[in-house]
Amino acid sequence: MSPQRVTTVLFDAGGVLLDLDYAFVKRLLDARHVETTIEELSASESIARTTIDRRVREGGRASEAWRDYFRILLIRVGAPPDGTEEIIDTLAEAHHRVGLWTVAIDGALATVRALKEAGHRLGVVSNAEGRVERDLEGAGYAGLFETVVDSHVVGVEKPDPQIFRIAMERMSVAPETAVFLGDLPSVDVAGARAAGLTPILLDRHDLYASIDVPRLRSIAELPRWIASV
Repeated sequence: MSPQRVTTVLFDAGGVLLDLDYAFVKRLLDARHVETTIEELSASESIARTTIDRRVREGGRASEAWRDYFRILLIRVGAPPDGTEEIIDTLAEAHHRVGLWTVAIDGALATVRALKEAGHRLGVVSNAEGRVERDLEGAGYAGLFETVVDSHVVGVEKPDPQIFRIAMERMSVAPETAVFLGDLPSVDVAGARAAGLTPILLDRHDLYASIDVPRLRSIAELPRWIASV
């Protein structure tokens, strides 16, 4: 499905606008003499994220895959399997206290600002823990979105289409004129499509070549894609 005319752009937050704080994860690993790089952590994170996608396809909830996601990420960069649970506990505590997805993804701020300046209406729909709006503001996105729908706050999470409908109702826009940029097929693509939006998949590490949906390797490609439809 293609939108009639794209007037509204909705975004996922983690993995699309905000990256995991890899520097913090690296410091935890450095303290345990596990040598890795930010680039290796990013590549491993993308593989770990597919665990969430698989969990949802099997009927589970995205939020239930949290520890498995970090376990895979850590082991892939060399953390000893018998030491990962302690690191995951530390990450969980840090996420509860200050958040872990707090760093603007390269090119994301400039892309969002360009879309807003071009007259598009913008919003966020995120499976989060109640503070995604604060995290977005801290990363530089303050004032750019009309609405931020946080699953913890509204009590429903993607891929349930209702969370997208909440955003549509708040903004008083028709789903046929909106696109949603996410990074998980089973969560973002399926949910947006069920709600009547046009889904776009941000596939930064080229993991979903078989998915029948528009795919972008960088968020910076989004304005050009919108202009082409």
